[in-house]
Amino acid sequence: MSGPIPPHLRSINFAACELLLDLIHALKRHYAGVDMESLLILLCVSDACMRPFMLDPVLREQVREAPAPPEEVRGAISRLMIADKTGLARETVRRKVAALVRAGLLFVDPEGRIRMTPNLTDPRGQTALEEAHQAIVRYFDRLEQLGAHIEVPAPKGR
Repeated sequence: MSGPIPPHLRSINFAACELLLDLIHALKRHYAGVDMESLLILLCVSDACMRPFMLDPVLREQVREAPAPPEEVRGAISRLMIADKTGLARETVRRKVAALVRAGLLFVDPEGRIRMTPNLTDPRGQTALEEAHQAIVRYFDRLEQLGAHIEVPAPKGR
C-alpha cells in the first residue's frame, strides 16, 4: 500500500468527470443521433482543421470573426491519422467517416483528406459551444468549492 495521495487529486478527478460529462452532453444535444465514436471522430477532425490557424497568432486574428476560414489556412486529417489519434479501428473510422460525410458534417478534400464542414454560423452550434464554455467555468468553480487551489503556470517566455 502506498502513502496518501496529493490533497487536490480526488477533487480534480471529480471535477474533471463532471466537466467531461457536461461537454459530452453539450455535444450530444448539438449532434443529436450521432454516436460516441462519431463524436470522437468529429472532435479529432475539428482539432485538425482548426489547429493550423488557431495556433498562429496572425492567422487566428485574421479569421477570428470570419464565418468560415479560407480553405488554404484550414488543416485536414487522414482516416489513418484519425484511427491513430482516437484508438478506433481503421474500418470503424472508414465507416463512421463515410456516414458523417453523408450527413454533411464532414467532407473529403481533393487530396482525400477529411475536413469539418464549417458550421460556426449555425445558432445550435454556437449554443453548444457556449454550453461547453459554461461547463469549463463550472469546472474551475467546482475546484474552488472543493478546495483544490491549483496554480496555473505562466506561459513560457514571459
